[in-house]
Amino acid sequence: MSKKILCSISTKGRYDTTLSMAIQAVINQSKKIDHLVIFDDNDEDKVKDLRDIQVYQFLFNIMNLKGIGWQVIYGKRLGQHHNHQMANTMGFDWVWRVDDDCTPEPNVLENLFSHVTDTVGAIGGSILTPPFSPVTNSSGKIENIYEPSIQWDYIKEKKEVDHLHCSFIYRAGIVDYNLSLSKVAFREETLFTYALKQKGYQIFVVPNAVTWHLRNQHGGVRTETKELFEHDEWIFQNYMKYKDNTIVVLDCGLGDHLVFSHVLPEIRNPVIFSCYPEIVPGDSIAEAYRLFGNLSNFNVYTKMEQWNWKDSLENAYRKLYVWDMP
Repeated sequence: MSKKILCSISTKGRYDTTLSMAIQAVINQSKKIDHLVIFDDNDEDKVKDLRDIQVYQFLFNIMNLKGIGWQVIYGKRLGQHHNHQMANTMGFDWVWRVDDDCTPEPNVLENLFSHVTDTVGAIGGSILTPPFSPVTNSSGKIENIYEPSIQWDYIKEKKEVDHLHCSFIYRAGIVDYNLSLSKVAFREETLFTYALKQKGYQIFVVPNAVTWHLRNQHGGVRTETKELFEHDEWIFQNYMKYKDNTIVVLDCGLGDHLVFSHVLPEIRNPVIFSCYPEIVPGDSIAEAYRLFGNLSNFNVYTKMEQWNWKDSLENAYRKLYVWDMP
């Protein structure tokens, strides 16, 4: 059975620079995508209708002729992680996330997808910003997050890693983007792909899949404040503090705690934050907010709606917190 592939591009401030290049590179892939979604995160006073701009008219017409579906969605201006989370839940099997200042070479999607198996969660190739210096001895391990990314050089051979950067394909609907991050979404790709790793899926970098990251200095998050990056680094460090644990947040009622208590023995190395510590012992919900910010990713009812859940609340908690691959 063929896998449906969505390409997701979130854009801000790049109508007249790199966005059209990114779209053209996507639609000229040797392996055709099924659908392209463009999330327009431009400020309200700067939003344009791409259908009125000639270069985009050309691109949309080409997609129509090739049988590639496309749509433009106006974002909430909360950051690209909110947009990519929408793409993550649009019902496709795989999502190819491409930044609006990236131009993948024509064979990228085909080569990335050739490594898909039932145990793989995400696959990335080289992300090269010209000019670039060779990266030596980069491990791709989460504990070495501050070393240069292994993707910042030509990938010589297939290698399993802990996380990916910038542009990659991923198995959709398994884990969620971290919506606690600020609108600069610093570390969002790392947190997202590492969450797939924690779910039991393999993450790979592979050769012969080069994406040129033009690192456009205008638009995107380049003009945002240092404080937003520091906020996101704080969130990231707190998640890394508990990377060998299952973080459980029970910001819910007494009955929910009682149901969850049946699942607790199955959870690997849990660290718990609860409202009723006499039922499920744990630290306070206030401390969870302090450490992790927005707690929506831990809300079982939000997840049940997202999953269109028909099973029991107890099994929903299992899906949310038990570590085995689905």
